[in-house]
Amino acid sequence: MRGFADAINRADLDAALQVCHPKIEFLSILAVGGGRYVGHAGIRRYFEDVASAWAEWSVEVHGVEPLPDGRVEIVMTMNARGSGSGARLSERTAHIWTLRDGRLLRNEPVRRPDLGPE
Repeated sequence: MRGFADAINRADLDAALQVCHPKIEFLSILAVGGGRYVGHAGIRRYFEDVASAWAEWSVEVHGVEPLPDGRVEIVMTMNARGSGSGARLSERTAHIWTLRDGRLLRNEPVRRPDLGPE
């Protein structure tokens, strides 16, 4: 998960694909269409969509915790600045990730009241 966040921060598609399972299902609040990005083709589209909508885009990881059921939770802040508007977005959130073969397979964004604003 940290590798995916680092790849996002560097806008490095190849590094992102290395940590994503070929059947990945990814949902992001920064997504342009609001749907899931499926497979490596979906991750490519995600990078294109984000680059088209956001002039700046980064992820700050606050913590990564393994869960008893084998999934992993990541707590992070996503920061972005709109391409056309210049409006800034900063969203602190958590995602629960399912892994397969040591790679990211599926995420579930989680609303946690304890995270609150930064």
